[in-house]
Amino acid sequence: MKKANKKGRARRRKTKSVSPKKQTRAPAEKASGKSKAAQVPEKKEVPRRLPEKKVPSEPKGPAALFKKGIQFLREAKNELKKVKWPTRKELLASTAVVILLVLVVALYLGLVDFGLIKIIKNLLG
Repeated sequence: MKKANKKGRARRRKTKSVSPKKQTRAPAEKASGKSKAAQVPEKKEVPRRLPEKKVPSEPKGPAALFKKGIQFLREAKNELKKVKWPTRKELLASTAVVILLVLVVALYLGLVDFGLIKIIKNLLG
């Protein structure tokens, strides 16, 4: 039975699918009490082995190292093109934040150090 949705299009009614556990057996199977799967022995699947691929050996020596170095530099250049570089304004702002935080942490650690030195001098006399 088809029903129309809000836009006037016909939509299909969802039918319930029967799970394999709930399916009923055919009349012939009921009589014998055996299913077809029980009558036919299962075939064992043997996994196929793929042929081994031969990797060509790479040349060794200074020429190979030079080629690898050149390839590395090309790939590095390509990756650097993908980087979103900060603008001058963003760079100055983030640098100022870093310098400010370093000064605050240095001041805090200096005060803690000075306080601990005073405490230790008072305890030891």
